[in-house]
Amino acid sequence: MFRICKIWLTLHLILLLSGCWDEKTIQDFHYITAIGIDFQDGEYIVYTQLVDFAAVAKTEAKPTQAPPVYVGKQKGRSISIAINQLMRNTQQSLYIGHVSTFVISENVLNRQSTEIVDYIYRNQLLRYSSNIFATKNSMDELFSINGFFNLSPLYTALYFPDDVYRIRSFIQPITVQRYYSDQREKASTTILPSISWNDKVWKEKDKKRKSLYMDGAFVIYYKVSQPWFSEKELSGLRWLTKRTNKTPVNITMNKQDIYASFSHPAHKVKPVLKDGKYKFDIEIDVSGKILGLDTQIDIDKIKRKFESQIKKEILSTFKTGLQKNADPLNLGKTLYIKEIKYWQKNHLKEPKDYLDKDSIHDINVKVHILNTGGLEAKPLE
Repeated sequence: MFRICKIWLTLHLILLLSGCWDEKTIQDFHYITAIGIDFQDGEYIVYTQLVDFAAVAKTEAKPTQAPPVYVGKQKGRSISIAINQLMRNTQQSLYIGHVSTFVISENVLNRQSTEIVDYIYRNQLLRYSSNIFATKNSMDELFSINGFFNLSPLYTALYFPDDVYRIRSFIQPITVQRYYSDQREKASTTILPSISWNDKVWKEKDKKRKSLYMDGAFVIYYKVSQPWFSEKELSGLRWLTKRTNKTPVNITMNKQDIYASFSHPAHKVKPVLKDGKYKFDIEIDVSGKILGLDTQIDIDKIKRKFESQIKKEILSTFKTGLQKNADPLNLGKTLYIKEIKYWQKNHLKEPKDYLDKDSIHDINVKVHILNTGGLEAKPLE
């Protein structure tokens, strides 16, 4: 009798155990890895990039052919509606938990809408640590470009912009979290990198090879302006960016080119009151190494030339910002933090309220050359 009761109890416990009949494997989903958003004729246009993760898995040998890339496109009055339309036309379940990058168009920026960030923050599967870019190019084209050596798009600057930034620091990539928080801060400027492509640099045999790169940035002062700046126009920004890791500078002396790489600039911005209006003193302290020098020139003269070049770049970026009612050097944020009473008293609302052609009072640049790259034996003389 005891044995029968034991068996009966065991059977009831087995019925309570969970089964594996609803288990899903990696092949049962289509994985969206990037989302692009445009706006035309009163509707959002959503682009998605699907990548085959089986082609991403690391193997001993390089793939012999480029992996397939699928680009989806749908319209809707909202982003959610457009995404749902995509799900209606998919062949398997769409999974958006692996989205690593968002790309928004210039049309979307011009709307100055918060719907994109709102959609991301409301969806629990989307991560705030995802990269975010703007673009002036076709989303279809951007999402169709594979990596080099037949690797998937996951091995491009669209997904790993920090890898490129570490070896050539000009425009700092940002995440969705940084993009959103910067726009919520009073008097803060958001630098949103823009991504593009060209086929003029690389070739694969005799065939031109498309590659992605950051061609500039949109300098956003929330609800006021969002003009686009080229990389050259933003060259002065890198000296006021803490994360600048390696950034090149080229100067000419005695008709000879001198090339150097600088790292981790330390900067201070101080508002100073002059004639009833605040101006700014900027201090830059940066170290670098000379990587190209064809002749013997006094090192102090080289340092002064580099200091002059850095100062010139900062002033150039500032003046370009004035023309576009933008504050790419983020001077307004410093003024707001350090002189809040002045800001409130004068009802400052946009860059042209606190910046003019004389707003930069002084720029003091100190350059340290750690290594000239020279050889003591001078074997080539």
